Amino acid sequence: MKTVLIPTDFSETSKNAAEYAVGLAALLGIPKLVFYHFYPTKLVYNPAGELDEYASVEQNRIKSIEDLNEFIESLGTVPANVQVEMYQGAESVNAGIAEIAKITCADLIVMGIKGGGIIKETIIGSHTLSIAKHTTVPVLIIPATAKLNKCEKIAFLSDFKDVENNKSVEGLRTFLDHGVVKFTILHLLRHHEKIDEAHPEKLKLEKMFKKYSPAFQYKESHHYTDDVIDYVFESNTDILALVPEHHGLLETIFNDHTKKLAFHSKVPVLIVH
Repeated sequence: MKTVLIPTDFSETSKNAAEYAVGLAALLGIPKLVFYHFYPTKLVYNPAGELDEYASVEQNRIKSIEDLNEFIESLGTVPANVQVEMYQGAESVNAGIAEIAKITCADLIVMGIKGGGIIKETIIGSHTLSIAKHTTVPVLIIPATAKLNKCEKIAFLSDFKDVENNKSVEGLRTFLDHGVVKFTILHLLRHHEKIDEAHPEKLKLEKMFKKYSPAFQYKESHHYTDDVIDYVFESNTDILALVPEHHGLLETIFNDHTKKLAFHSKVPVLIVH
C-alpha cells in the first residue's frame, strides 16, 4: 500500500478519520497521504450585480488551501518519511473523490461516519456509505470515536457464494501484506447449514488466501447483523472486512440501535470490491 486518500470537510468526524489514517501510515509504513477537501462554491458578484465566476472559484479555492493546511497541522506530527499532498475541488463530492483517487492511484480511501448514522454538519460523512458501495478502491470507514491501537486481527465476512468470481483478495492485500497477525474468514450458518472441510467454496477461499493462512470461523446465525457484531467483540477483531454487493450490512450496521452504536464506536469497517 503506497497511497491513502483522506477526504475531509474539517468536521470532527472527518478529523477523527484523518487522525486514524495518520496513525495507520506510521504503523504500516505507508509513504503517501493525500488530503482532499470538497468545498461548496459561494457565489461572488461584482458592484454591478453581475456574477464574477472567476472570483467565486478562486476565493473558495484559496480559502480551502488555507483551511486544509491548518487542518493537517491540527492532526499532530505526520511521520517525516510520509509525503503529504493536498487537493481541492468544487464539483460533486462523489465525483471529486473518484477523480482524485484515480489521479493519485490511491490504494485506500479512509473516511469517517457519524454515530448512529446521524450526519451533523458534515458533507463527507453523509456520502461515506455511497462512496464505499460504488468506488472500486477499498474504503476504510472509521466510526466517530474509533481510535487506532493496533492492526493485527482482520475478519472477512464471506457468504461462501460465487467465491471463484470474488476479487476481494486484491483489496484485502491492502492490509494483509502489512504484518496482520491473524486473518479470519467468518461465515454465518443459516437454516441448519452445514460446512465440512471439503466444502468447495471453503477450498476455493483457502486457495485464494493461502499466503495468509486464514482461520475459518462458523457461527450459528439468527440475527445476522447482531451475530456479526457479537463475533467482532468476542474475538477482539481490529477491522471487519466485507463486500457490499454480498451483504446488506452497510446501512444496518450504522443505524441507531444501541448495540450497533456500541459496535461502530470501536471497530472500523473495510469495504472491498
